[in-house]
Amino acid sequence: MSLAIEPSIAARIPTSAKAALAKMTDEQQMMFVEEFKRRSKSTGLMVFLAIVFPIQLFLLGKVGLGFVFLLTMGGFWLWYIVEWFLTPGRVREYNADVATKIVMEIKVMGA
Repeated sequence: MSLAIEPSIAARIPTSAKAALAKMTDEQQMMFVEEFKRRSKSTGLMVFLAIVFPIQLFLLGKVGLGFVFLLTMGGFWLWYIVEWFLTPGRVREYNADVATKIVMEIKVMGA
């Protein structure tokens, strides 16, 4: 089978998820796309939050790190600025984890 998902979404998922998706039916791929759109985070929004109201660590599932960030007042403002540049990588990692989990869930449901 082939990959029948939007190129914009295909660019945001890891190669291993793409390979697993290519073996799935079109219906399963569409289920993946719907679920990925629902669970994934926007890089632009997370960077905006990092700058304006730094809660992005909590939204990306890094609750402990988020509390440390808040307790140190953003690492005495230094970590606050560095976080603007770290956030896009954290979002890519989060979205890759989400994609992998969704693929696994679809495999389990289809088995």
